[in-house]
Amino acid sequence: AMGAWPPPRLDGPASPLSRATSDPLVHPALKRNLLMTMGRLHARKLNTHPDLLAAGPKGLIDPTYFQSTLEYRQRASMLLEAALRMACTLRSYDLAVSVLDAMVMFKIGLLDVRDDAEKTWFADLMTQQYGPDNGPRLLLEDTHLGSPTPPEPKYDPKDDEGKTDEEKKDAARERDVIRRVAIAKAKQRPVLASDERMSLELQITRRHAEAFTKEKLAMCKKQGIPPQIGMQAYRESWFILVRARRVDGKEFSTEDPCYGNDHLQYFRKEAAKDSKKTEGGEEGSEGNSQQQQQQKSLISMLEPATESAFQTHFGSPGSTTMSDNRIVIGWPFVVSNVAQKSGRVKIQLPPPKDAGKYEFTVTIKSQDFLGVDEEVVLQVEVKEGEAKKEVETEDKKDK
Repeated sequence: AMGAWPPPRLDGPASPLSRATSDPLVHPALKRNLLMTMGRLHARKLNTHPDLLAAGPKGLIDPTYFQSTLEYRQRASMLLEAALRMACTLRSYDLAVSVLDAMVMFKIGLLDVRDDAEKTWFADLMTQQYGPDNGPRLLLEDTHLGSPTPPEPKYDPKDDEGKTDEEKKDAARERDVIRRVAIAKAKQRPVLASDERMSLELQITRRHAEAFTKEKLAMCKKQGIPPQIGMQAYRESWFILVRARRVDGKEFSTEDPCYGNDHLQYFRKEAAKDSKKTEGGEEGSEGNSQQQQQQKSLISMLEPATESAFQTHFGSPGSTTMSDNRIVIGWPFVVSNVAQKSGRVKIQLPPPKDAGKYEFTVTIKSQDFLGVDEEVVLQVEVKEGEAKKEVETEDKKDK
């Protein structure tokens, strides 16, 4: 609450800071960080507070204050990015969501991203600035989860030289037909448990692109900034979180590093094996992806109590809690062109090792805006990898 000091839950015996030092507010560095944090989380109210507005003309504001807060926000942003990477490596959905919410809190300057009053305030602000129904919002279309589709047909603008507008439109329609046929063929191919990867594809439309572009151009004109320079500073960050559950009544295989029920124990055992091999002068495990190598490295550094806390948080193997709390993959995408209206996002992820029916929940969260998250649920049936086994058998016979 405004005017409350020390911050709530800071001075109690259960506070982590109270356990670290007898009085957190006596420590200069801790006190400064707390002041900066609370100031940023109350920024929406503080920046328009009558006392602050009156203090400026009187020269009562420390000239280094705003510069210091900017530097602090940059450092806090780096720490939050690192925490987000750790959450994805540990595959904790709740931790990743908390970090992404904290990013929005720091970006906008508010205490609770789940507060309905704050969401209403933000929606009203966007309406005032960009007009009705022009606030930030993503539209998800043409979703696909299954065998990877071929890349977009190559297009060279020179191919349209000398063509009429109608001929150009015909050529564009032809390219679109080719793309749609390729996607249709990929959807018909079943996903095999032995496949190296499958593809999550989303056609994303930014419904706010036009309104944001007009506002950005008007701002550049008002400030006397060349549009091509002003547009370069735009950055809009989103993050995709993918979770999976079995819908055929079975459990995930414990030996599946990406979907297995005991992924913390799995990677700890793998890390221990690599450590023994290294001590014996051998190389570590081969065939692991970069993400799996990072998981082994990080989990091997966890204290037993921390690992146990994460395991308890995930829930028992095969439970709904584990499926809801565990990430298959986390994927960022950044829009640096404010005028970009749509684009196709493709994420490669390994299929489950066991055949069966699976349901994937795809959550898209903003790192800049409040109350604009999107979610879509997709299903895929994974078939036995018989085709690949037959090929491997034939290869062995040839040898």
